[in-house]
Amino acid sequence: MIKPIIGILGNTYKTTPAKFSSSKREYVNSDYVEAVLNNGGMPIAVPSVSMLDDPESALSFCDGILVPGGEDVSPWYYGEEPSPGIQTIRPEIDEAWMAAGRYALEKKIPMLGICKGIQFLNVLCGGTLYQDLYLQREGSILHMQSLERSYLFHHVDIRKDTYLAGILGEGKHAVNSMHHQAVRELGRNLTVSAVAPDGTVEAIESSDGQIVAVQWHPEGLIHTAPEMNKLFADLVRRSEAYHNR
Repeated sequence: MIKPIIGILGNTYKTTPAKFSSSKREYVNSDYVEAVLNNGGMPIAVPSVSMLDDPESALSFCDGILVPGGEDVSPWYYGEEPSPGIQTIRPEIDEAWMAAGRYALEKKIPMLGICKGIQFLNVLCGGTLYQDLYLQREGSILHMQSLERSYLFHHVDIRKDTYLAGILGEGKHAVNSMHHQAVRELGRNLTVSAVAPDGTVEAIESSDGQIVAVQWHPEGLIHTAPEMNKLFADLVRRSEAYHNR
């Protein structure tokens, strides 16, 4: 049986100058690749330059899409100027992902968003973000842990009767946390499916089942919190159904 193809949206970095100078590279984190592969999908890195140039050709072979973590989303996409708390913005990456996201929405390709991915998908659907939780949301707990992504850091509460509850179960779950931005106003056709103890949105989903997105990094927890594999297995199932539609 052919595995469903999961396109992982790519990012770029520039290597440190050395003997043969530096070069720009397209990449996806290996944790995403492992998580998709171990749960029945075939992961494919989708270069940002190809998404920007021709999103249809870049994604037409994908049965599902994983929108990974990354730098901050430009506030221009939700009608704001940058606040003092905003960090690195990559306009070329945002524009490439926006082109890919618009195509995916139009074609109803199943998507799983992670960290920046939840923020990006909310903005793609017309929502807004807290540019910095600690400056804009009073009473926030710490959402930026140190050291390993495999560490569990705080809890989230998954709401009853949500799609996410069907995947992981309702109630309290321990997660990792590496972000300073978060969903503020929800985008179109999206609902909140999990929150942190301080009320910060930790997961969203779309009413049609196309989008599932979490603020934590489940790809870093597939060994220390094996239940997180279910998020990737669900993406693979949704992608298989999309392929066979």
